Amino acid sequence: MSAARHPDSASSPSGRGRLGHSIARARTGFDRLVLPRASGLPNLVVLLSVPILFFLVIGTLVALGISGSSTGVYWAMFGTGPDPSLLLGTPQGIRSDEWLVQSSWIVSQAQQGFPLINQTFPGGMDSTVQNDLPTWDWSSLFRPHVWGYLLFPLDQGMAVRWWLPALALITSTYVFVVSVLPKRPLTAAMLAVGLFYSPIFQWWFLPTTLWPVALAFTAMTALIWAFKTRRFWVNLAWAALTAYLAVATAMSIYVPYMIPAIYVVLFFAIGVVVSEKASGRHTFREIGKRFVPLLLGAVAALVVMGAWILTRIDTITAVTSTVYPGQRLEPTGTLNSADKLAALFSGPFQRALQGGVTGIFAPNQSESAAPLLLVVFLLVAFVWAAFGRARVRAAGVDWMLVAVVACTLFIGAFLLIPHWDSLAHLILIDRTVAARARLAFAILGVVGAVLLLRRIEQTQTKVWWPVAILSAALAVSATLAVADYIRSVGSPVLNVGNAWMVVTALLALSILLLCRGQGFLASGALLVASLLIGFQVNPFYLGVFDLRDTAMGQEITDISESDPDAEWVGVGGIVPTAMLVESGVRAYNGMQTSPSDEMWDEIDPDGEYEFESNRLANVNWTPGTGEPVVTIPVRDQILISFDSCSDFSQDNVDYVLTDIELSQPCLTEYERETEGASTLWIYEVTR
Repeated sequence: MSAARHPDSASSPSGRGRLGHSIARARTGFDRLVLPRASGLPNLVVLLSVPILFFLVIGTLVALGISGSSTGVYWAMFGTGPDPSLLLGTPQGIRSDEWLVQSSWIVSQAQQGFPLINQTFPGGMDSTVQNDLPTWDWSSLFRPHVWGYLLFPLDQGMAVRWWLPALALITSTYVFVVSVLPKRPLTAAMLAVGLFYSPIFQWWFLPTTLWPVALAFTAMTALIWAFKTRRFWVNLAWAALTAYLAVATAMSIYVPYMIPAIYVVLFFAIGVVVSEKASGRHTFREIGKRFVPLLLGAVAALVVMGAWILTRIDTITAVTSTVYPGQRLEPTGTLNSADKLAALFSGPFQRALQGGVTGIFAPNQSESAAPLLLVVFLLVAFVWAAFGRARVRAAGVDWMLVAVVACTLFIGAFLLIPHWDSLAHLILIDRTVAARARLAFAILGVVGAVLLLRRIEQTQTKVWWPVAILSAALAVSATLAVADYIRSVGSPVLNVGNAWMVVTALLALSILLLCRGQGFLASGALLVASLLIGFQVNPFYLGVFDLRDTAMGQEITDISESDPDAEWVGVGGIVPTAMLVESGVRAYNGMQTSPSDEMWDEIDPDGEYEFESNRLANVNWTPGTGEPVVTIPVRDQILISFDSCSDFSQDNVDYVLTDIELSQPCLTEYERETEGASTLWIYEVTR
């Protein structure tokens, strides 16, 4: 048939005309939908629609009890055949902080009824400090990620803990972007999800990692709104939310991720103040008034944190007085070798980590995790856009872009330039470490990209082509230099696959597109690049692999019910320790945040091993002779020798759980269970 008989065909002139008309109408409708308020802030549809969509997706995952937990690692030990709870991906053994340490203590808390003092260690352990454990304590009001355990079954509780901080990171990033670019909700959504899938977050996926990022973007959003709306209650609401997230972040007491996020906010705030003053719109007095709600929020947060610290000062003092981590300080200029520099710029190669290959980057995947250094490669473009040519100067210097450049250079100076430790200590930057400081670059990448797009919109001046090409070329050159170095040292990273080539191409393309003001396409390219290196780092797992449900776990529960005062020692590998902790029985095993005086007085009455015991470490036992001998194979592992005939054992231990068959004169085999690939024994200590 001829085209004339099909007027709706896109191939006909009339079809093309109607299609173009439909596209134009759709675009006009979209422009009306995203039309910002007179203040320049996003309308309610833009502000809330995408976060609601994110909430519905994550709410569905929570209802189904699906999380990214790697507790499925236990299936290889106790299960046979494919794991029916593993929906996608692979449980990551390297994520032991999550599946072995924190998840074990969470199950222990559930077993004991969520107490303030967990009674597993003799002498107990304060559950409200570190490890983010659920407790029936007022401080849990400021730990929303633990509410699921207190309100729902364990599976849903794990899903809440997993996804709520993720939702906070994604939505806070999205709201920040649309507060700067109110007509670009799709760009904002892709940037937010792309940031979430950065390897530095996926390989360190814990509330302690994600809350600082959510806090940073919320605080920066509050600063933007403070100067765009005069409604005091709105600014007070933003200040209250920022203060709440500040408390939630601070209660984790894991400082290395807080410091880089705080510095990003500090530089951003300076950029806002200088920008507002330079524009002539506000005097310093008026600027100060805009900060009043945030200052009130800061005071409220300090009051809450002060009350929290004072009501558990002994625990906090014990934690900060440990040999490790104690007051851990990082020297300046630690990136002083080719390996470390290559690791910093290893973003495009992060897919290799999912194959278990880290090469020269670090000993394991988590320590190797790095973001795509978008902000570093765009520095020249930022400077050009901030100062620029005559047409750009007409709009004045973009001091917020200057603040992004300054913050990037500051973090870079901490990593690369040595011998200013005294100043670094004074300004607290030495409380972070090199691998954690990379978090600042991930946040700054989004902030810088958004401010660059806003600058292009305001000035109607795209970044000069030579500058754009130079910025993209820097990304390609850095990746090729790292690849050449990897090849020269014989590292296997390049053999895992060629994803790094695609990621580099997407990164360079996104840089070019950002410089030319194409935010939608640039954010799409960044999203795909992030998914290539960050998606499936963590599995999609249904529920929690609960060691209490194993045959030996049930046996321990039966013994505990008949002999609730019995005390246990776990000898051998990680399974006996994890099983005793999850079972909630009194045991001399587990990850201690600081030493229990009662427990260590029994193990080491003469204080001979105070250096070895006074640390955050996992306490395990191995067969030996005589009284306990304490060693530290690595700085966060305590290994103690066990002799059932020793005075310690005879006075304190009733049962031994082990994954190795023991032959000691003071032990009687009580039970043996084989399940999957694991065989476990329970021995009773005879006197």
